[in-house]
Amino acid sequence: HITGSCSCNSIRYQLTGSIKKVVNCHCDNCKKMNGSAISTYAAVLDSDFEITQGEVKQFSISDKASKHFCGDCGTPLFNTNVKYSGLKILHIGSLNSMNELTPDVNIYNESQVDWLADVNNMPSLKQKPNSDNATSCASRQLTWSDFGFH
Repeated sequence: HITGSCSCNSIRYQLTGSIKKVVNCHCDNCKKMNGSAISTYAAVLDSDFEITQGEVKQFSISDKASKHFCGDCGTPLFNTNVKYSGLKILHIGSLNSMNELTPDVNIYNESQVDWLADVNNMPSLKQKPNSDNATSCASRQLTWSDFGFH
C-alpha cells in the first residue's frame, strides 16, 4: 500500500488502489492556498483512500472546493471538489514516498510563473553535503552565507 501522513504524524492514511493521475497545477487559487508557485497533486478514487489515524480538519475554499489538513501541524493532505466527485486530490508532499511518481500533465499553464521554466538552471544547495537524499530540512541549517549574503 502507498501511505502518507502529515508532518507531525498525527494523521496517517493509506491508498488501497492506484494513483490515477499526477498533476502540476499552476492556478492562482492553488498558489495562494498552498503558498507556493506550483502545486503537485496525485488523484485517487475516494474508495481507494483511507485515514488510518487521526482526524482531518476541513476548510471550505468555495461552495465547491475544500482543503483538508492536519489541525495540529497544518500540513495540507488533500483537496475535494464537486467538479471531481469521487476523487481525492492528494498533496503529493503528504505521501511518504513520491520519488517513483512523475507528473502526467501541467494544468492552468496560463498562470505559470515566468521563472519556473528556468528553475533547473538556478544554483542548487544540497541540504546534506555529499547527499542526494534529504529527509528533513531541520537536519541542516542553511545560513545567509549559503545564499551569497555576508
